[in-house]
Amino acid sequence: MSEVPDRRTQEREQIRPVKRRVEDQLIALPGVVGVDIGEKVSRGAPTGSQSIVVHVNQKVDASRLPADQLIPAEIDGVPTDVVEHRIRLQAHLVPVAGTTTAATSGADSTDTRRYRPLAGGASMGPFRPVQRGASVVDGDPGEYLVAGTLGAFVTDRRTGRTLALTNFHVAAVDTGWRAGDLQLQPSRIDDGSMSGSSIGTVQRAVISDRVDGAAVLLSPGTQWYPGVIGIGPIKGRATARAGQPVRKRGRTTGLRHGTVSSVDFTVQIDFGGETGVRTLRDQVRIDRDPTQTAFSAGGDSGSVVDDDRGRAVGLLFAGEEDGSFSLANPIDAVLEELGVKLATPKSLARRAARAARDAEAARAARWGAALDAWAAAAASARWATGSDPGAAVWSGARRGSAGSGSSAGATVRAAASSARPAGTAAGGAAARPFTEPFTEAYLADPFTEPFTERFAALNGARGTDGAVTRVELDRAFWAGYVAAPGRRTRGF
Repeated sequence: MSEVPDRRTQEREQIRPVKRRVEDQLIALPGVVGVDIGEKVSRGAPTGSQSIVVHVNQKVDASRLPADQLIPAEIDGVPTDVVEHRIRLQAHLVPVAGTTTAATSGADSTDTRRYRPLAGGASMGPFRPVQRGASVVDGDPGEYLVAGTLGAFVTDRRTGRTLALTNFHVAAVDTGWRAGDLQLQPSRIDDGSMSGSSIGTVQRAVISDRVDGAAVLLSPGTQWYPGVIGIGPIKGRATARAGQPVRKRGRTTGLRHGTVSSVDFTVQIDFGGETGVRTLRDQVRIDRDPTQTAFSAGGDSGSVVDDDRGRAVGLLFAGEEDGSFSLANPIDAVLEELGVKLATPKSLARRAARAARDAEAARAARWGAALDAWAAAAASARWATGSDPGAAVWSGARRGSAGSGSSAGATVRAAASSARPAGTAAGGAAARPFTEPFTEAYLADPFTEPFTERFAALNGARGTDGAVTRVELDRAFWAGYVAAPGRRTRGF
């Protein structure tokens, strides 16, 4: 992987304070949708110099604009560049009334399948339809269904519960959302019957100046993988940097590759309804691979963007209509504002080890209580009989006869029985909370929520309910990850 040249990095760092100081003034101008730092292009050719790049919906000749709406050629000695782009959220919307499916612009590999166990990169969306206006849909205003992508899995920092990560505008959609709103995989657009599609409910959602994110609390018994289909396990998180090769797996365009071109993109975008127009700052821009038509399209919102080491660097939420580039929230900001941590094989190993230690401590406490009860019963028998304490207690226990000795023996047996861990026969070893060490073959079996043990049962007969079986998911899950080293240009 090539590193960003030092000169460009230094230029960006010098320009960044100027860009942040003037971006609000620039983005307030009519037609301006974004402000970024990038290479200036003059007469179709790159100049090699970094500049403040102003994105507009449509270029207008300077002679037709009033003086106070003109973008200066330079700002504090920093050159500017004006480019024409139309940036939109990357959810897929279909009207409730009318056709149940609709083509997505730029889509050629839309995946509408039901995945059990769940994994990142799969279709998802809310059960409830939402009102959308003409500013965010191509058709008539009205009630729409929403489809996006389940990005990855995270754990609540406070409770440890597992949640699915996606965008605010995919799961919550608008200000009408409530904690407990039902979420489906696949989305209602992709599964008209909705049979067995429920995966959980929205627990929290955030729309801020850096984050468009939501976390969905998984339903009890839900099976899941800590990774992304076709890519592999999530290895952690990292900060995106310009020049970095990345990839994502989304509901609509599938597995796509690109390159981070900026981490300074400030965008003004219409979320519709009462949420309205919002400005998100310091977003990650990803340019598509030249060999592919687009990095993302409508329905890919919520995808996690990974680097070549399997670390998450961003949460995709928007993109250029022509597919040339996409935008993602910085992953650190997403995790911080949602109060969650990424679920990775290592984090789950630590979680399992803690659970095993807690279970062992609980067993020790139960047996300690049993021994204390035996000692108390023995002391009580010694005081009552006034004779050999051992003989009194054990003879009573053997005979089961009436009298104080017999009662003490019964007390010992009852205490020992109640203290024995469930599933443990008399004289046998205590049952373990996990059937095998969590250090082996993490992805050979999915995890289940609540996090107690790996779910070992097969996913059912092939094709019985339109679901992808576990064997098929294993094959798809590892396909991109194993084949990745063959991609010479990407190093993964």
